[in-house]
Amino acid sequence: MNLLAAALQARNSTALALCMLLCAACGANHASVSVGADQDASVNDGGAATAPGHGCDMVEVNGSDVVEKEKDFTAHYRAGAAYVKTVMLFGGERVEEDNKLSNAYIFALDQADAQMLALKYPDFYLCTSPGGKEAAKYIIPYDLVPATCDVYKQLVAAFDTFHKNDRAGGDRTSLRLHGAPLTLETVTANATGQDVKSQVTSQNFQLVTAVEQLTGESLLKFGTTGG
Repeated sequence: MNLLAAALQARNSTALALCMLLCAACGANHASVSVGADQDASVNDGGAATAPGHGCDMVEVNGSDVVEKEKDFTAHYRAGAAYVKTVMLFGGERVEEDNKLSNAYIFALDQADAQMLALKYPDFYLCTSPGGKEAAKYIIPYDLVPATCDVYKQLVAAFDTFHKNDRAGGDRTSLRLHGAPLTLETVTANATGQDVKSQVTSQNFQLVTAVEQLTGESLLKFGTTGG
């Protein structure tokens, strides 16, 4: 159980450290990430990944009940109202290690906040600009639970694009996420049945049922030019 606690706390500590770094530096100079090999995964009628590959956990969605199965524990969530959310990425990584809640995390700026900032700071997406420093105040961390392995692979592909553009100084990558907020209800150790939820600090869990990769420019046009 000590190893499980260490794994959960390490995930939370890493996310917190990255969030603090992002607020200070606006997400500049991220390490590169590649898509990797296609995963041999299948999806059953309920939407669960029945043969997850490395970095893709088995997730079962049954109405508002969401179950994420890790190596040594099982997490139960309750999904809230479904939404379609469009965000601009300022950071994003996949999570491949065992016993980590969620399979990916992002640091993102909501579409409405991006449009608001663009009116005053046209260069807000540049981390070293005054607008970039202002944007850091609005960036939100999300811990993503992809409903299927296909959604996970699409997120990883978007991270690859994000890092390539970040290194080259190109357009910000944006995502349109179909999903719902998740409330963590229990985290049960598979070996003992003990609830270890108390070892998990507060995180912003979000179920992702579908994802579309967009450009940063298109995000700013949505709702302002009819694009």
